[in-house]
Amino acid sequence: MFLPLLIFLLSAVVLVKSADLLVGNSEKLGIALKVPHFITGVLILSLGTSFPELATGIASVMKGEPEMLVGNVIGSDIANILIGLGLLSLIAGKSIRYKQDIFEVHFPVLVMSVFALVVMLWDSVLTPLEGVLLLLIMIGYIWFLVSHDKESHDDVPAQKFSWKLVFFIVLGLVGLVVSSHFLIESVIDLADRWGLGRSSLAATLVAVGTSIPELVVGYSAIKRRNTEMVIGNILGSNIFNIVLILSVGSFLSPLNVSSLTTTIMLPFLLGTLAVYWVTSKDKEITIQEGAGMAVLYVLFLGKLFGFL
Repeated sequence: MFLPLLIFLLSAVVLVKSADLLVGNSEKLGIALKVPHFITGVLILSLGTSFPELATGIASVMKGEPEMLVGNVIGSDIANILIGLGLLSLIAGKSIRYKQDIFEVHFPVLVMSVFALVVMLWDSVLTPLEGVLLLLIMIGYIWFLVSHDKESHDDVPAQKFSWKLVFFIVLGLVGLVVSSHFLIESVIDLADRWGLGRSSLAATLVAVGTSIPELVVGYSAIKRRNTEMVIGNILGSNIFNIVLILSVGSFLSPLNVSSLTTTIMLPFLLGTLAVYWVTSKDKEITIQEGAGMAVLYVLFLGKLFGFL
């Protein structure tokens, strides 16, 4: 029992470190190659923090466990909001205030992605054709972000090209592949030993483990009073989790899901969206609202594992 749990923890640490290595050096390489700062910064940040979910998702499909991919994506989106915003506000000990209007583009795209997922999983399977539709949503979202990037980037620090950056990018990719393989293997082993559903563990252990980059980035940004980055990163990551990871997974194999996903996980995801909408209308998430979000996540765990 101890060994698979140790392998899971070590794999999660390597997974997060590898993602950080990949994202950080990709951003530097983008600046060196004079790629627009928005692409190397905000966009790579949102995509980059979704890399652990993508790596574990591909690994789970290759292992013949497509339910784990869907469970991981939905569980990560729930954790990103309820823990990534709720728990972070409690840890930081202050309200999270921001200025950007998330209801102009980002939140509607997230709502569109979630409702598209609910409709597509109505028959308990996500097909490659439905994956193409999700991919089109992602392309449209990226096109909008890039085409509306009007900010000046003259303040971007200079960065010289170095093959060391390429080396660390490759090293980060290798770390993602290897660590995700062992992480999924350990989860399968733990599920068998504990007699629990693999989709349940994917929605909790794997989801929280692969959401660590969002949590770390969010905590650092709050400490630097850059709450705009927190909101943008979480919204962007949640969107990419659905439209990128599930579309890629469906291209590898049709994604069948269990009744647990359709009866518990999806309703909780819709409820999480509603809570996020209510708490964000005034562009502030208070400590009290953060505490409520944390309690909701505990209720999600209780329902998922049959304690409630």
